[in-house]
Parts: sequence; C-alpha cells; structure tokens
Amino acid sequence: MVNVERISISFSKFLLKEIDDVVKKKGYSSRSELIRDAVRKHILESNSLDKDGNISGIIIVVYTPTKESMEKMSKLYFKYNDVVKSLNQSYITTSCGKNKKVEIFVVEGDAKEISEFYEEISKIDGKIYDKVVIF
Repeated sequence: MVNVERISISFSKFLLKEIDDVVKKKGYSSRSELIRDAVRKHILESNSLDKDGNISGIIIVVYTPTKESMEKMSKLYFKYNDVVKSLNQSYITTSCGKNKKVEIFVVEGDAKEISEFYEEISKIDGKIYDKVVIF
C-alpha cells in the first residue's frame, strides 16, 4: 500500500478475539484490513450529518446503565425533544455477559441539531456502541 503509516492500537483480549472472528468469517486478509474498512464506514456515516436543512433518521446507542448515564440520556432526550419523534428503550445482556441499555431514537428535523444530539450521545459514559443512519 502506498503512503501507509503504521500505528499502535490496543484492544482487550475479548475484543481482539471478536475482531479475529470477524476477519475469519468475513474473509478479510488481516486485522488491519478489517479496521481500515470499519474506519472508512464510520467516516462515511459521520459525514452524512454534514448536510443543511431537514433530515430524518435513527440513532442507536448501547451503554452501561448507571444512574449518571441514564440521567444524562434523559436530559439529552428533553433537550432535543423537538427533533426526537420517538424513543425505544430495552435492556440486553451482551455476549460477554454484561447488562447494557439500548436506546433507539427516531429523529427528524434540522440536520445541525440532529448532529449536535448525536455528538452528545456518542460521548455518554459507558457507551459501547452508537450508530446514526440518515435517510
């Protein structure tokens, strides 16, 4: 590859095993190829919020349900309730045996406000996953 720089990155043993499983299952040639692909997808998805005007979409967040994190999520919901059209909440147990909370927001409205909402959600303490899909 041309103009490639090597970096060092650390993963927990559990996450590294998950990465290796995906590499094998999806036919990636290496961990690096999988990680590059994931980063490219993340960048493309993040740029979907750089639009002007009104947009619609969904925001998904999975996090550890502590008193502080749930209070912060509640405050964000009320702060941005003019763009949040609906909210679904569930509790799950992850593959590593941890209890997590899943919140799915259907959003519609000003792209900048939805982008701000997503940015604040993505910084929630104990977050293990977030995703935005814009239609």
